[in-house]
Amino acid sequence: MEDNSIKIEYKKFASFLKDYIRNMSRGELFLISDEKREVGEIFNFLIQVPGFEKLLKAEGKVKCVGCGDSGETGFGIDFVFDDESRKFLSGNLQKIIPDKYGNVWGAKILSLLKN
Repeated sequence: MEDNSIKIEYKKFASFLKDYIRNMSRGELFLISDEKREVGEIFNFLIQVPGFEKLLKAEGKVKCVGCGDSGETGFGIDFVFDDESRKFLSGNLQKIIPDKYGNVWGAKILSLLKN
């Protein structure tokens, strides 16, 4: 049986936050890859974010294969964090973002998460 686990290691919190706001929080993810994947294929994700004491866990299912919005080759995934990771994020992002970006920018960033 093939292991469909993918570990994503972010080097910067800002990179994770960008991906989270644009895609993950909306239940989507696009992976740039030359690997051949099939629609319906399921992946388990372990996501390491600087400043988080635990790995985030998620599951994704390939929904399309081809080119991304910017023409990259890869595959689109319907993406869902597990309950524990979702609770961790909803509780901790409210604290971490204002600490990292200040109250004014923090409030603007947090407003993006509510859309």
